[in-house]
Parts: sequence; C-alpha cells; structure tokens
Amino acid sequence: MTELPTAASRREPSDPFPDPQRTAAMRPPQELLAAAVARGEFAFELGEVARRAFLGASALAVLGLAACASTPKKVARLPDAEWREPPLPPGTVAAAAPTVSTDGAERAATDPKASLGGDASAAAGGKAGGAKEFNPVGEAALPWAKPRFLWAKAAPNRANLNPMLPVTCVTIHHDGLDELIWSARTADVAARLEHYRVGHLGRGWADIGYHLIIDRGGVLWQGRAVRYQGAHVSKHNEGNIGVLVMGNFDRQKPTPAQLATLRRVVADLRSTYGIKRGRVYTHKEWQDAQTACPGRNLQPRVEQLRRVLKA
Repeated sequence: MTELPTAASRREPSDPFPDPQRTAAMRPPQELLAAAVARGEFAFELGEVARRAFLGASALAVLGLAACASTPKKVARLPDAEWREPPLPPGTVAAAAPTVSTDGAERAATDPKASLGGDASAAAGGKAGGAKEFNPVGEAALPWAKPRFLWAKAAPNRANLNPMLPVTCVTIHHDGLDELIWSARTADVAARLEHYRVGHLGRGWADIGYHLIIDRGGVLWQGRAVRYQGAHVSKHNEGNIGVLVMGNFDRQKPTPAQLATLRRVVADLRSTYGIKRGRVYTHKEWQDAQTACPGRNLQPRVEQLRRVLKA
C-alpha cells in the first residue's frame, strides 16, 4: 500500500535526509545487477523468463487475432518498444538492444542475452571504442521477473523520475485494495498491475511505484525499472527497492507460492545488491509510516522470514 506524495513538484519527491547506511564506495544498482548476471547467478532463470516472454507475446498475438475476427476495427497488439530501455547516461556508448516484436521475442527465447540488451559482462564494466559501454541488462530489479511489456499499456513519464541511488534496503508491501484478487490468471494479473500503474499516475507519480510484484500464483513481475527511485514509502524511497505481494492481507492470506517466491526474492535482492538483514522492512516499520501495510496476515510471515536470514 502506497502513500500520497508530500509535495507537488515536477519530479517525484526525493527524501529530505540522506540514508546514513549509504557510502560513497557503493556501486549503482544497474552495475551490481550486471555483475550478478555476468557471474551466472541467473543463467537458468533468464532462459526461462525469455521463454515465458515469448509465450506471453505469442498469447497476446493470438488474442489480437481473436479480437480482429470479432471486432475488425480494434486490433490488439503489444506496446511499442521505444520505451523499453531508459535513456543512456552522458558519455556512454549504447549497446545493441532488442525490439519488442514477435521476431524480437523469438530471439530472446533462444538467446537469453538478447533479452537483456547484449553481453552482460560488458555491462559490468566493458569498454567499447575507448568509452565505458553501457548495457541496461534489462530493467527489472531481478532478471527472472516477467518483463514489463507483457502488462504495461504505456511508458513511464521519465521527466518525473529520479535516478535510483545505491541500494541499501528493501520494503515489502501488500496492495490493501478493497477489491480483492484471488486469480493467478495472466490476464487478471496484468489488469491488476495496470490498475496499480494508472492509480499511481493519478497520485502524480511517473509510473507504478513498486519495482517488483509477486502475484497470487507466486510469479514475479517487473514493475518500475531498478535504475529509477520508487514511489512506495514516503520520504524513504531513495535506495529502497519496493516489493509488492499482490492482495489485501488484512482480509486475505498470502498463498504458499507467494511466500516461497518472497523468500527467494529477498535472498536474491540481498545477494545482488548487498542488502543487510536488518534492512529488510515492511511498510509499517518505517518511521512516520501511518499504515498497516503489509497487513496482519503478511507482517508476521515477514518477521519469520527475517529471523532465518543470514547477517
């Protein structure tokens, strides 16, 4: 559950005070992600995500054909691809990036590196033409999340986004909505994700506020790009990865599949970004957070999870 911004501005609000856990020697999140991919930590998952992305794109194409057959004037299609990768930082050289098309998805299905925009080892610090090569390595905070293009109907408003500072913590949420979701069907989950995004735009934010979302079936979805600061904990978004567990856990219970995925997400985020055990929070645990999020049925499960984490 998210909080309203405290002030209206062109950009999303930044934190009023710096995080004391952050140091100048910390590396930016996209560099840490690239290094983890280059080490092979996600090799199997990337191939599976690419396969699912291709199947998802194929399913959407079939739905599009069905829509054409019944209502010829309405053609369902995947979103345009120009917004898949954020703009390049100054002084960097772009690596070749895939397009979001049927043949592009097919290439990703056979070559996991293609779905990441090129060679992950180059992203970890390779050189091209005397300049440091910039390689996005996908936008998801964890590369095994199902990609954003499978659900989002529009691009983020980049003019309003702030860059993510080095990651120091993760915060776990529920959606807290009155309209409960019980389904794990892809179409229902995609509609719910789009509902979050549109609702967050209505609050003046630039995009969906969370970086990762776990649906009722335990499937992990990409939300906001990890290279952008989230919008999920008022005054504590810098360096804070937002993870939403889909549902209202004052009125529902998280599924075993959701809890299993949450354990894996927390473990992977900690190993990828160097997050300490004491920096895994729920929303209500932040100072001045006037909320019951993540709900009475998820809060104790997060506390239990933290007790078994290594330092």
